[in-house]
Amino acid sequence: MNDRNPSPQPAPRLERQSVIDRLCDAYASDQIDMAELERRLDLANRAATPRELSDLLSGLQIEPTAVAPVNQGNARGGMPVSGPPVVAPAGAIGWSTTDPARVPERQFNLAIWSGRARKGSWIPAQHITAFAFMGGVELDFREALFGTSVVEVTALAVMGGVEIIVPPGVHVEASGFALMGAFEDAADARTAPGAGAPTIRINGFAAMGGVEVTVRHPGESSRQATRRLKEER
Repeated sequence: MNDRNPSPQPAPRLERQSVIDRLCDAYASDQIDMAELERRLDLANRAATPRELSDLLSGLQIEPTAVAPVNQGNARGGMPVSGPPVVAPAGAIGWSTTDPARVPERQFNLAIWSGRARKGSWIPAQHITAFAFMGGVELDFREALFGTSVVEVTALAVMGGVEIIVPPGVHVEASGFALMGAFEDAADARTAPGAGAPTIRINGFAAMGGVEVTVRHPGESSRQATRRLKEER
């Protein structure tokens, strides 16, 4: 019985990344707009089988079955990316890059009585605004594909929260102000970035809410990061 109805095989990580790269190529060639790109990237990150991944290439000038292999980045902890591998500074967790032509100029993330998250393999815009009103916004840069040397983030939290998670080894410039709230920056948890590392420039404001900048390794939970920092200290 089991031979007649085999369980679907999970989607391989390299195949998922290849589909993501092809979706970004489709956006760069104006086959889809930014909204459709973000919709398909979200589905790609949640796809459970190779068939679900191939379906995301439907309607594009790409053969759904021709999923090309991608190169493994040399950066430790980095996602595999297409094109030449990126080498991270010694002792730092790596980052991944993408073609600058794929990078949008602006992204706006709004959460009102709700939640909004950007994580996994996503492409940060040059300027990102995150606004949370009685809700929460999460910006997770640990597996982001950087196509610009500087990413500027404006984080606004009113009776809500904005959490920004960055990987070790990138430049982070954070400043903020809190009114009956909190602006927290885990600057002591960062490792020294090397030449060529992207810069995430954060300006935050919290009113009866919170803006938090944390440093975590890829796949690391908040509790695991706290335990690791204690052991390192």
